[in-house]
Amino acid sequence: MSMVVKSESFENAIIDTSDMTITEYDTDSVRTYSLLELLKRWDGVVGVTLTIRRSIQLPPDDGRDEY
Repeated sequence: MSMVVKSESFENAIIDTSDMTITEYDTDSVRTYSLLELLKRWDGVVGVTLTIRRSIQLPPDDGRDEY
């Protein structure tokens, strides 16, 4: 079966509901997008999957076995 996938993703970003923006940070730049405009693009689209995820780096293993 053929499939077309449409997606939008933001990495290392902060959602600010006070001004309805999502700001994405990388080593070279900062980019801000309208959260409302993002939602409007998907308004009424059937079959949407929404995931909000945060990844946190684990501290290094000190080599001790705690079991």
